Amino acid sequence: MKQLFSILDRTLEGLLFLVLFTMVFIVASNVFGRFILGSSISWGEEVAKISLTYLTFFGAAYAMKDNSHYTFDFLIQKLSQRWLPYFLAFRWLVIILISALLLYWSVEVTLGITGWIMPSTGINRAFVYGVTPVSMIFLLLYAMRNFIANLKNPALYMDLANKT
Repeated sequence: MKQLFSILDRTLEGLLFLVLFTMVFIVASNVFGRFILGSSISWGEEVAKISLTYLTFFGAAYAMKDNSHYTFDFLIQKLSQRWLPYFLAFRWLVIILISALLLYWSVEVTLGITGWIMPSTGINRAFVYGVTPVSMIFLLLYAMRNFIANLKNPALYMDLANKT
């Protein structure tokens, strides 16, 4: 299991690096072209938008990996130590359920949009929308791993909850 998540971690980190590098390169090239050469790349804005979309969704999965999403800790601070492990387990179950629903519906939307082509790049919009189901798979796997870790060692997650 650790080997699987090690591969997933490296894959996600590589994708994030590639997408961020692409976005920075395209935007910098476009700025250079616009202000120095007097002409910008016609498809640069679309590629930057696609990159930002990918960066956002893969970044959300990466944040789930480290359990570093922003959370409101009002309930966590108010719960007694007795109920806290149950609440944290329930939280992971809700995240898993919502992620599974998002995976299902994002596949539906992605398959339904296959005929739409972006004007400047000619890229099928399904390529852009396809990042959602892919990132939801990452997110689901990380959420399930965190849920299992929460069940195995609730004290660790209680310490994390108390530090928020």
